[in-house]
Amino acid sequence: MRQSDIFTVIAVAIVGVLVSSILLNMILGNPDEKSVSFKTVEVIEPALETPDPEVFNPEAINPTVEVFVGDCVDQDQNGELDEAELIACGRADASSVETTDSEEE
Repeated sequence: MRQSDIFTVIAVAIVGVLVSSILLNMILGNPDEKSVSFKTVEVIEPALETPDPEVFNPEAINPTVEVFVGDCVDQDQNGELDEAELIACGRADASSVETTDSEEE
């Protein structure tokens, strides 16, 4: 590049920066003249209110826990009724459980 080309590139860059700054100032306006208004914030009280018992009911049903209807209780709380638990609640007797075990083998 020759020296005149370098001066031309610098002159074009300076003119471009000046024109863009003038245009942006016209579009956006002077930032010092801009004003913003805020609402006054209320002071939050540190005391907690008791939650509504209709929403936060400690006796409510937990949908993530499997529920067994009737006398059966899941003693080991593994999510299913084992043979011993079925016998204890009266849904199965010892003879039917033994025959099902021998049939599966």
